[in-house]
Amino acid sequence: MKVNKTASCITINQKAYLKTVLEIFDMHNAKIAPTPIPSGHVPQENKGAVDPVQCQKFQSVIRSLLYLMLGTHLDITFAVIKMSQFSANPSQDHLDKAMYIMHYLISTQDYHVVYDERINEGLIAHTDLDWAGDLIKCRSTTGFFVSLASSIVCWQSHLQKTVALSSTEAEYMAMSDTC
Repeated sequence: MKVNKTASCITINQKAYLKTVLEIFDMHNAKIAPTPIPSGHVPQENKGAVDPVQCQKFQSVIRSLLYLMLGTHLDITFAVIKMSQFSANPSQDHLDKAMYIMHYLISTQDYHVVYDERINEGLIAHTDLDWAGDLIKCRSTTGFFVSLASSIVCWQSHLQKTVALSSTEAEYMAMSDTC
């Protein structure tokens, strides 16, 4: 992680780590993708036997993506969390979609987090959810981020702990998690 500080601004990026990850997975010359995951993609649980080689590669990709997500690339949070649910028995489609996230990261190598003290904004929280979006467990996915001075300081995307029986109930659970 690289941190740059000027008189009124701090920037954080993981460009060097991302380049290393792209080289490890032989993605440095791959085509770019416009989004972290294809629109409308609904991953399916793999009911086949566990392939140890594929499982190890998938877990390595997800591990690298999680580190990027937790550091500076909050834009991939939903996609990484969604794909990480299949780490115990990934299919080839799961591996392909994890690699798709890498295709997206190729175009976002220069993204960085900026903390600028000249921006006079307080603490602001935003939340959203995908009501009953998980077709396997019928649970909603909550996503939120908190910003200070227009810069993200906290973010998360996760399945809600219980099944919401209405979108209103799911909204209340999302707001509660965000608070």
